[in-house]
Amino acid sequence: MILEVFLVYNFLMILIGLYEYRRTKSISEFYIAGKRLGALAISFSFFATYFSTAAFLGGGGTGFILGFQWSAFLIFFHILFAILAWLIIAPPMKRIADEMGALTVPELLGKKFGKEVQIICALVILFFFEFYMVSIYKGAGILLQTMLSMGYLEALLVTAIVVTIYTAIGGFRAVVTTDIVQGLIMLFGALLLFFSIFQQLGGFGAIEILRSTKPELFEIGKMGPKPVLDAGMVIPFVLSLTFAISIAQLSSPQLVIRFIAARNQRVVVYGMIMTPIIVGIFAICVFSIGPLGWLVIPKEELTVFLKDTDKVVPYMAMKLLPEGINAMLLAAIIAAAMSTINSLVHVSATALVRDLIQNLRKIEDSKALKLTRISVVVLALIPIYFAISPPGIIVEIVGVSFSVITSAFLVPLLVVLYSKEAKKSAVIASMVVAIATCIVWQMYFYKVYFIYPVVPGLLASAITLLALNFKK
Repeated sequence: MILEVFLVYNFLMILIGLYEYRRTKSISEFYIAGKRLGALAISFSFFATYFSTAAFLGGGGTGFILGFQWSAFLIFFHILFAILAWLIIAPPMKRIADEMGALTVPELLGKKFGKEVQIICALVILFFFEFYMVSIYKGAGILLQTMLSMGYLEALLVTAIVVTIYTAIGGFRAVVTTDIVQGLIMLFGALLLFFSIFQQLGGFGAIEILRSTKPELFEIGKMGPKPVLDAGMVIPFVLSLTFAISIAQLSSPQLVIRFIAARNQRVVVYGMIMTPIIVGIFAICVFSIGPLGWLVIPKEELTVFLKDTDKVVPYMAMKLLPEGINAMLLAAIIAAAMSTINSLVHVSATALVRDLIQNLRKIEDSKALKLTRISVVVLALIPIYFAISPPGIIVEIVGVSFSVITSAFLVPLLVVLYSKEAKKSAVIASMVVAIATCIVWQMYFYKVYFIYPVVPGLLASAITLLALNFKK
């Protein structure tokens, strides 16, 4: 039954891509669906794009090693930044993008500060989105390997091929339409996963058992990876990582591009109400189940799961839930993977063509559209090579990628939205310093302080821009 559900799901995604191809003939349609998206489409697409396999496997499983402190902080930050994204970013971004005629986030920044800024944005997207996709492919590979007994490489290829087909032919319309379907599946899957596991473990009685047998799960600063515990840095580690992942909602190009694609400001207002509710429900259901793994995983196997917490949720599902529920869960997690990969690939391809190539040489829009479709295919396949032997566990990869992307984009984007004047040199310097700070911090200081790079990256970006912008 699990295999049948998987095949039907993939077939449906390809059909959607073929259907949307008929309405995707212009560059504007392929890039931002002609700016005609409604509230339901925008909200579910934002939600489905933001949450990936990293949420189900990384976000859910990490609670196994960090306890409920992880669950509490991650849920809080997700809801907070979902509200802030739609409150302080969406309304002015929609208005200004319409005024400027921007089709991409780098183009929005470029029209304000010049093509150099646009090119830097494109390069950040191309490199770090490819890096982020490695984590999502890994999650999909682990899931299919566990639940369908499929080879890991085979699982990676199946995921990539399906996403590539419907994104390349259907463009942003296919991305958003599949996101609606995938978002509904994900939300239902999250609710099903939480309540099914909770019921199988005896309801609230399971919490009481954990409280008596492993009380440190409920205490702040008492659980974490051994190096972090030994350094006494559990709280900064948890706070900075949950912050790094969640604040990405404010400025990640694959998310905020939806604000530009909205039909009008009324759509943004409805999305402001709807999206945080959807995000909150999903976050509570998924990020609360990791600690429950201590009631399921045998003591003799604990070491394996403590080393790779990405395997905790699939193991719990296969161990506790019947085949029918697992079939729906598989569809939900694969939907989470594909709904994020499609947007990352789409934004990467538009950045390559619109923001990089067309900035360096003049290309007609018809040729640019064909080149963008080809780029989707190429950029979807590159991360597979690195996903075969990925660096670190999913949540770490996501944390680092989000740190760089957020640090590079957030301050310049806020300047565009809320400042009438800013020096081009100050904006460029803030982006370069943010990227360099995140990389240097990760290489030399992270394992000393265990604070994720987004914190020093954002501080460095803001300080640099303020210092240079007001310098006479």
